Amino acid sequence: MSAPRDGLNLPIRRTRRPRPAWQDTTPVQALLPGAAEMGLVPGSLPSLADALAAVPEHRHPRGFKVHQPPYPLIPMLLLLLVGILRGYRSYQSIADWARVCAREYPEVLDTLGFPAGRRPRTPVAATLFRLVRDLALVPFQAALEGWLVATATALEVGLPSRGQSAAPTDQICVDGKAVRGAARRRRAELHVLSFYVPALEIVLAQVDCGAKGREGATAAMLLGRLPLKGRVFTADAALTQRDVCQTILDGAGGYLLPAKDNQRALLTDIQEAFSPSALR
Repeated sequence: MSAPRDGLNLPIRRTRRPRPAWQDTTPVQALLPGAAEMGLVPGSLPSLADALAAVPEHRHPRGFKVHQPPYPLIPMLLLLLVGILRGYRSYQSIADWARVCAREYPEVLDTLGFPAGRRPRTPVAATLFRLVRDLALVPFQAALEGWLVATATALEVGLPSRGQSAAPTDQICVDGKAVRGAARRRRAELHVLSFYVPALEIVLAQVDCGAKGREGATAAMLLGRLPLKGRVFTADAALTQRDVCQTILDGAGGYLLPAKDNQRALLTDIQEAFSPSALR
């Protein structure tokens, strides 16, 4: 008989789990020289744990066991970030890696801040999922961005400044994506609209717009926060809307947007204006 999984009401299949994929993962090439090559010593760079201390605790534990208190928030966030940097792309792969570290490399968990006396010492995939699902995204993004800027400054790595120079005089891509595996308690997907600069390989702004149908209103709001003069914005047909285009034109910017069947009248006008008979 199968038993319900904690918090998910899903059956647990008693099958042999395959070998963790992380053991065969090819190491990701570092973007910067190693600490030894740069002559760095522990503590010489800004602490990521100190930066994450600004993220508010959103969990409200009730009825937990005395010998199994909730996992601390900062070690949980560090585990997720380090796991992503190592190339893991799922909650299960990060949980598997953490469990192997608890068995074979406990010093890794000591460094991340997991209490040594807790059993089990590391969280399961469902716990990681619930943490990310209800996390305060804006403070987390601000804390992570601040730490990256402080680290780049300490390493004397140049970064684009904010304000008018934050956006280059070239293309800015606007796109909305549903974040995989990030459904919230209300059973609605997490749909994020992002402004991406290919030349700098950075995201200027992003926000949860709630659903795909609200991308237009969210894009118009974000456009009001960015310098538009001299910039060319590209997007898919979902953002080919009057208010989005007018906002860009009012800011002395340009746009290159497609017209599809969702804009029947506009598509017909374009076909008639650029048909061979109209060009004669």
